Amino acid sequence: MAEHAPDGVRHPRFAGVGPWLEAPLDGDAPDGILERAAAAAGTAERLGLRSLWVSEWPDASVTGPAGARYEAYSLLGALAVRTTQVRLGVVAAAERRAPSILAKIVTGVDVISHGRGILTLTADGTLTADGTETADVDGLAEALTVCRLVLEDEHPTFAGRIHSIDGAVNRPAPVQPGGVPVVVVVSGSGPGRQDLLAMAARSADGLVVDGGADGVRDALAAVDEVRRDGAAGRGLVEVLGQVGPGLHGGDAAAGMAEIRRAGAVGCVVGVPYPWASVAVEELARAW
Repeated sequence: MAEHAPDGVRHPRFAGVGPWLEAPLDGDAPDGILERAAAAAGTAERLGLRSLWVSEWPDASVTGPAGARYEAYSLLGALAVRTTQVRLGVVAAAERRAPSILAKIVTGVDVISHGRGILTLTADGTLTADGTETADVDGLAEALTVCRLVLEDEHPTFAGRIHSIDGAVNRPAPVQPGGVPVVVVVSGSGPGRQDLLAMAARSADGLVVDGGADGVRDALAAVDEVRRDGAAGRGLVEVLGQVGPGLHGGDAAAGMAEIRRAGAVGCVVGVPYPWASVAVEELARAW
């Protein structure tokens, strides 16, 4: 299937399956997390997959306080020295770091991995029970700006409504050719979702979207609209679907097929703990 990319731009960075190591749940033994993650990552590399994603700390309201937890970027730093090819990113449930700090942390992963770091921001367009919209388009725009400045400028300075930096020197700088890709993970189904997609399509390198095939089509429409308006300054904006957490086996394969038919360049797909290599192999075959 042809990838959703205009002629004359760089080859997609995230084409195909990106295994997503889902967070352990209550009752899962935390022993051997690094070894299990490294084995899954090694399988992904052997199969030629381009990206591997880990989970941010799970929400205690979902997993309970006893779930086996780890700090996502610490795990990525460890995987950076256990791998040589696969790009490394986080699928975050909620971003808990200031964007300048996040950019510095991802720079560390990029340097340690010799240019394979991915920076992700989360954008939530959910409606709460009382009808309140949680989408914060201005916040996403400022976070994207700050992350870009810290990753790419020598002495970045920015003053916004929410975030500000003053000479936030980031050394050593990222080493990735073309710069660290910035990916926005968009979730939720509120009316603000389209605004979030439009903002991300203007400024990000990639979008990871939930909502199956419909979510992919909405994201591709946002990317196309930005391109028609001439507002895209960074070339190809890749759209990836998202399958999981909690959807595995035949259900995951069916979801991946729908996402691919909808035009996504790739798909981030959940792998349940303990992240068996055979599960990664099944995902690669299913795509």
